[in-house]
Amino acid sequence: MTEERAAERPKSDVVLEYEQQQGDLAEAIALIVRKRKSGLVFRPPVIITLGLLGVALLALEAGTGDLDVYPFGIVLYAVLLYFWPRLAGRQMMKAVAHQGPLRVTVDEEGVRTAGAKGDARMLWSNFGSYAEGDRVFVLRSPDRAGSCANVLVKRGAGDPADIDRLRALLDSRLPRV
Repeated sequence: MTEERAAERPKSDVVLEYEQQQGDLAEAIALIVRKRKSGLVFRPPVIITLGLLGVALLALEAGTGDLDVYPFGIVLYAVLLYFWPRLAGRQMMKAVAHQGPLRVTVDEEGVRTAGAKGDARMLWSNFGSYAEGDRVFVLRSPDRAGSCANVLVKRGAGDPADIDRLRALLDSRLPRV
């Protein structure tokens, strides 16, 4: 970015420059799912409890010599719940890998994403809330499930202070979930 363009940009604007990575998308998916009302089953304690329940049922049935499919199903379900965000992140990465490096500008009006393949502008009214993870901010759609999202990757910030400015800007525009 040239110095003239940086001087033109208001101080409140935050610019992130990054390429999507599978880990970022997996964290975003995990955040989206956990923040839904039905997302309780994706929380680690619930997954661990399901897995232990399935193993305990397997152990009890193994002692009687009469194995049933339900304990296997419970264990399989727990394993799938644990790995689902990573698997979905991998699939999502295949879909967005062609975009190349992205430049995301967050300002008072909304979010602008520009890349080699296109340019998109979304106003704040397109988002209902946001969630923050260790690596990403996820701007969720206003529908009840918050199923559509825009992922803002923290490592794209040029300065750690930009993350704080971005958080303050998001807090002023959207409720945090």
